[in-house]
Amino acid sequence: MKIKIVLLTLLATLNLNAVDGAGIQHYVKKYMETKMKSPVDKIEIISNYEIAGTRGWEVYFLSLKVNIKMGKDYQKRTVPQVVFTKGNKIAFSLKDGAGKNYAKTLKPKVPSSAYDAGHLLVGNANATHKVLVMSDPFCPYCQEIVPELINIVKKNPTKFALYYYHLPLLRIHPASDVTTKAMHFFHQKGELEKLTSLYHLVVNPKEKNEDKILKAIKDKTGVLLTKKEINTAEIKSALASDKVMKKRLMVTGTPTIFIDGLWDPTRMAYKKYLK
Repeated sequence: MKIKIVLLTLLATLNLNAVDGAGIQHYVKKYMETKMKSPVDKIEIISNYEIAGTRGWEVYFLSLKVNIKMGKDYQKRTVPQVVFTKGNKIAFSLKDGAGKNYAKTLKPKVPSSAYDAGHLLVGNANATHKVLVMSDPFCPYCQEIVPELINIVKKNPTKFALYYYHLPLLRIHPASDVTTKAMHFFHQKGELEKLTSLYHLVVNPKEKNEDKILKAIKDKTGVLLTKKEINTAEIKSALASDKVMKKRLMVTGTPTIFIDGLWDPTRMAYKKYLK
């Protein structure tokens, strides 16, 4: 396959035998500080792996703590960066012969710590395939895809284990705040049907009134949750943890689905294992 690359032209990589993790951190830091004029406090390698079909190219996902100039002052920011390497080459962009940009079609691998008992929604932890989903109950695509995914995993518990992470898109769906808290409550109670039913909650996604949302949840599930029950320290901590994982996996939208550790942009790759 023909590969098109955009090298970090500032860096004298041709003098190297190979670029390793430490080399990537060194040269990206140098690039940011010399070319972008942004001092770097820290660079962390989040994940890396060889890209199938590219004859040895590897992708590295980095988290950079940088100081960005805003007017006369510098402000600290944490920003993601994708880098590609092969031998002595290091690049910010990598495309195949058809122009597909790998930076837009790859995400970090799911860490093993993400597959914990607290996030296992349905299926067997020892199943052949691990599926991880990040979802918002008011996302139209989630409403179409996720309940079906849950149902299929429920019917195939030895093939799949489904790990569920909440990703409420509060700017466009404020009602997701209360709703995802209720979903977490039902998850911990093992009430899968009640959780799944909230993908079809009859309430305006922009609703912010907790009482109205809780009434809609009661109408859908038969359970009248209290504000105290959905605003516990445990629930708030769990949702904060989900947000950390969202950043770790560089997720920006919903639903985002990973199969056996790798991002599935089609959201349907798990179905090939049903045959």
